Amino acid sequence: MAFLGILVAAVSGAVIWYWRFKMVREAGSEIIDSVERMRGAYKRGKLRKQAEAAPLASIADPAIAAVAFFFCLAKEKPMYLDAAKDVVRSRMKGIIRPGDMEEVLVFADWASKNVTSPEDPIRRFRDLWMKALDMQERQQLIGIAEDVAVAGGEKTNEQEYALQMLRRTLMN
Repeated sequence: MAFLGILVAAVSGAVIWYWRFKMVREAGSEIIDSVERMRGAYKRGKLRKQAEAAPLASIADPAIAAVAFFFCLAKEKPMYLDAAKDVVRSRMKGIIRPGDMEEVLVFADWASKNVTSPEDPIRRFRDLWMKALDMQERQQLIGIAEDVAVAGGEKTNEQEYALQMLRRTLMN
């Protein structure tokens, strides 16, 4: 009878220890899962930031880059965005083929949606514009940008600062 008591105690002890080890393993798995979820969220955030900058990074044509910059400049006065769009359409008429105009405008509008400041495209497209445009074309780009900035009224301080930066960048 004593042997049976020792055997029951040993089996129940083994079952209790097995259950405890199983709980520790599950807790460890949950910790690892939460660390992996945090790591995945970090990677997704990093990828999202890269994807936000990707539309501007994919532009290789100086005319499309200019239109994207004009939209960034125009978005400083959202109430007059349609007036600025009309200015861009009329001034870029001889530069962009008429059949491609709407597509370029839609793409530039989409590409400029996540841009926080009009200075960002200036920094991004500076080398492209310097290589592809001669002095007269650079002056024309600055003139169109000034027309876009005054569409619907006076220039904002942010627009004025962006235009000064554009002049310094392209004319030096």
